Amino acid sequence: MADSEDRNRELEAFTAKVAAVQQRRTKAATRSAAAAGAKTGQLGLGFRISVELLATLAVGTGMGYVLDRWLSTSPWLTLAFFMLGAAAGMRNVIRVATAAQKKVADDQAAKPGPPV
Repeated sequence: MADSEDRNRELEAFTAKVAAVQQRRTKAATRSAAAAGAKTGQLGLGFRISVELLATLAVGTGMGYVLDRWLSTSPWLTLAFFMLGAAAGMRNVIRVATAAQKKVADDQAAKPGPPV
């Protein structure tokens, strides 16, 4: 009996330690995400949008070029994958801009307004 009680106590202690570590990791991740969000301004957002758009165009065009050379279908797959890359880039730009707009709206809603 005493052996099973010791194991139960050890298991409870271990579970408490795991929960404490998970809680610390969650707090640290939240703090680092908030700090990263606070440091990025409008210039950072602009660079992020431009890099995402250029990266998707480069990847799409590169994939099309490689497939064209491999399948001897030049220039059709390059053009098709360029268009797919452009569509993916626009989708990313819209997603990032919408998230930024929502963040600004949330920040404005959190600020106390002037008394009416």
